Amino acid sequence: MTRSIFHARRRWLGTALLVSLALNAFFIGAAATEVITAAAAVPDRHAGGMLYRLDLRWLDGRLPDAAVDKIAADVERGASGADRRFEHLRELRADLGDLVAVPIPDRAAINGKLAEIRTELDRLLAETQAATVASVLALPPETRAGLAADPQG
Repeated sequence: MTRSIFHARRRWLGTALLVSLALNAFFIGAAATEVITAAAAVPDRHAGGMLYRLDLRWLDGRLPDAAVDKIAADVERGASGADRRFEHLRELRADLGDLVAVPIPDRAAINGKLAEIRTELDRLLAETQAATVASVLALPPETRAGLAADPQG
């Protein structure tokens, strides 16, 4: 009789442990899904991609979200040549890959290709910044006033 009680108690503890592990796995999975979903949603706030997000980051927290979203849309429209520039950058980087992959790389050619890439990046950034500032200046003065304050306090 003592043995059957011992086995029943052991079985009950094993079942409770499995149920507990299953519940913990469920809640950990739900929490992880929520964190991943939230993290993935943040980069998509500005439709223009990484370049626009970097250029618009200084506006976050200093202007209302609606104003930042409007600026992002304006920048995306204003930098209409960005797609062409990104394609050119891909070509330049592919060329750079060819140059560095050879057994004896030509350092002068590599440096020249890097200079071309920097020039194209500078043009792209200049266009994006010009479109950003033009859109910010089109906002009402009371909305732009938030840009003068230090967001860290």
